[in-house]
Amino acid sequence: MYDMIEIYDEYKELGIKTRKITQGQEFNLVKEFIEYRKNEFKPTHTNKLAIFIEPHINNSYPDIVFVEYNPHSFENWNDSRSILSTIDFKILYYIFVTKRIDANGIVSQLGVTWKDTMLSIERLYDAKLISRKRNNWCIRNKNIFSVKKIEAVEAKINKLDNVFQQALINKNFASESYVLSNISKGIKESKMDRFGKFGIGLYSYNNNRFERLAKSSKASIPVSYSSIYFNEWIGRILMMN
Repeated sequence: MYDMIEIYDEYKELGIKTRKITQGQEFNLVKEFIEYRKNEFKPTHTNKLAIFIEPHINNSYPDIVFVEYNPHSFENWNDSRSILSTIDFKILYYIFVTKRIDANGIVSQLGVTWKDTMLSIERLYDAKLISRKRNNWCIRNKNIFSVKKIEAVEAKINKLDNVFQQALINKNFASESYVLSNISKGIKESKMDRFGKFGIGLYSYNNNRFERLAKSSKASIPVSYSSIYFNEWIGRILMMN
């Protein structure tokens, strides 16, 4: 069992798409930050680290996504989970949020067709992710989400304004969202307040060292159906290795 896994271009067959890396000063900053975080991370038998580099999620490509997870929660992995798709994750997340719901409720509230709903429920049931109680569907157990933390980091050289929007988008799937910049001095208080207002944290790099200038707010996982992608991607990778 690996303590840390880096995921870039080698898992396309598992449905993990990534953007072609553009070499340059910005990516050098990304690489150095990854090494810094790897050195800082202290793995345990119940907490490992997966590092996604420019994964395709929500029609965008966050620079880095650090995901902490419990590997033991994947030990009873069901092969049927490897074929689940976006519609399945959306319905699974909605079942999670509503606690209990029947198929009619899914159709009316999500706007999914009856056929797609029933096919998705069948796949989720085969994957042992949901169960039926009193004509309602519910999450089988809380351990189906093995991911503990999803931290997205967006890097930018010299300018912070250009990266704010992406950091905000990353909050759609990440429990924590950060901006990484080589700027450490002269940041206007109004800009720091703006980041803080939206719960975005800030890392700086100066004099060959990284520093966290502001903490990100924390959201519980899964933040949305998009968070489930990282959970399932890690499971597929672990079963492959």
